[in-house]
Amino acid sequence: MDLGEAEADAGGGSPEPAEGSVEGARSRTVALFTALALILGTVAMATRTGGGHARAAEGGAQVRRPDVIIVAVDGLCSADVSADAAPFLHQLGANTVTYRDAYAPSPWASETLRGILSGRYLPVASGAEGWTPGLADELGHRGYRTALVPGHERHALGAVEGDSLEARAPAGFQEVLWPDGVHDPAGAQGADVVKTALRWWGAAEGPSLMVVTLADPRAPHHHYRGGRIGPDPDYEGPVRSGMDHEELLRLGPSLDAADRAQLTALHATEVGAADAAIQTLLAGAERRRGRAPIVVVVGLRQSPLGEEGRFGLVPSLEPEDLRSPLWLQLPSPTEGHVHGVLRGVVGAPVSLLDLEPTLLDALGVPPRLDLDGRSVYPGAVVPERPIRAFTSRGICAVLGLDGDRAVILEAEPPAAHVRTRGQQSNQARAGRWGPCSEVTGVDADLRLQLARWMKEAEVRVPGGEVPDLVDAPFSP
Repeated sequence: MDLGEAEADAGGGSPEPAEGSVEGARSRTVALFTALALILGTVAMATRTGGGHARAAEGGAQVRRPDVIIVAVDGLCSADVSADAAPFLHQLGANTVTYRDAYAPSPWASETLRGILSGRYLPVASGAEGWTPGLADELGHRGYRTALVPGHERHALGAVEGDSLEARAPAGFQEVLWPDGVHDPAGAQGADVVKTALRWWGAAEGPSLMVVTLADPRAPHHHYRGGRIGPDPDYEGPVRSGMDHEELLRLGPSLDAADRAQLTALHATEVGAADAAIQTLLAGAERRRGRAPIVVVVGLRQSPLGEEGRFGLVPSLEPEDLRSPLWLQLPSPTEGHVHGVLRGVVGAPVSLLDLEPTLLDALGVPPRLDLDGRSVYPGAVVPERPIRAFTSRGICAVLGLDGDRAVILEAEPPAAHVRTRGQQSNQARAGRWGPCSEVTGVDADLRLQLARWMKEAEVRVPGGEVPDLVDAPFSP
């Protein structure tokens, strides 16, 4: 109802008083206030029955401009999160919105982080043609203080310590904060990352966005004793804490069952250390502000413990390797939610690129339509579209997921691989992805879509040209 309709309805059926009379002035005043009341009532009803950002706006000032904390963990997958290995994250998953089927847009942590913060597969540098504001740009424009706390220098998105503020503030962040040890090969310790983050958080005024990353944690995290799983103290094999990925790649094919068990146990203690760091960070952040922020916890990529002898950082476009844990904790704007937060499970496939538009939606900011991601705010309809991932680092490969079918295109040599899930006895229980020898018309259509998208997005062979994979042969 617009203002003209409201005024007409409010005055309908009454004789119009003479212009300029006291009675006429009173009548017009009553009509105006009636119209405003109708408009406010209509807006209130729309807010109560609306979706996305309309629901986020309900409740007034207490939820109008909440703080936002994003914690991204390099080398954390869904299988790592158990009551024994990660008790805090396990409990967090029970009290948040859990995205059960989320996929990273790249097998590399730095590329995935860029995608999360930009909502795009191929972010463009600020000021260049085709640049789109990222999450930090959008919130900074609305008065938020923004900071990035990288746990490893590769997470700093191109920032180099000692450069100017502009060079040190990638992806629209006003500040990049450097924890002690961030330039070590294994990255900064979780405790140092948390200390740096909380120091800034306690001093920041007004609403704030803070993005914290934890490096793929290695030495000396084997000292963690918070969980029940730990390495064998009597083990004397080649596996030790602090091994870099090149060593893992070199030793991988020769590791026996005892070696792999020790490697798995070491990784479990690393997950436990990250779990403890996240708990300290979130508890400290809420204590310093006195109110609950919007919290996102996400895994950037799988751990370096691969299957079939793949250890270390090996770029893999296998759907199962790209599945990432994703939790979104939203202080509830309505009554009737246990512990004052929204809870539930989103089972539809989503991309980590959907995170930026989802957060903007939760904050009442209409997401831009030129983003590759789409809002999957709780209660909203998850858009039906293929989920994609790609990389040109090391290999040129693209993945497309459509329902329970997936196709991987590889450029060298040209090949298309089909994957499916839930249709074989060993996949059905966990919904895991596995090989499939049968090629359907859906697979052929998906191959064509991927090949065309590669050309549009200019996905290139490392150091070369954009490949034409429209007729790439299907291989088992």
